[in-house]
Amino acid sequence: MNNFVELAEMLPLMQEMLDAGGKVSFTPSGVSMLPMLRHRQDVVVLTKPVGRLKKYDLPLYRRDDGTFVLHRVVKVCADDTYTMCGDHQWILEPGISDKQLVGVVTQFTRGNRTYMVTNKKYLAYCSFWVAIRPLRGLYFRARGKLGKIKRALLRRH
Repeated sequence: MNNFVELAEMLPLMQEMLDAGGKVSFTPSGVSMLPMLRHRQDVVVLTKPVGRLKKYDLPLYRRDDGTFVLHRVVKVCADDTYTMCGDHQWILEPGISDKQLVGVVTQFTRGNRTYMVTNKKYLAYCSFWVAIRPLRGLYFRARGKLGKIKRALLRRH
């Protein structure tokens, strides 16, 4: 039995709760926020954003195609948009506007531990992870090429 509900189905209820000053918890799916958030294992808590987001904030937003995305703010732009990127990605996504935002993560639970996004260690993680973003692309491309070489060698034997 599938216990997961699509976010699109829950959006009206989520927005109602957030607009009333409440919090919404959910388990994200996907690998774009690894190593911080694991696919369908960790829980995030959202609140309604107050004012403009800041660098390192982690909003849930909806792309123009309807896809929901939980990615980190890597740049707050002068044109009132944001540039986002997942922790497990290196390609930037510019042009995200405030009207696309659903909520912003205030805490997350990984295993038995809950982390507040105001924690100094968490903020140090964010700073480091955003700083190494260009290196992530090199790493993933090199890993892909090494995987191809490995598979070719295994086919020979």
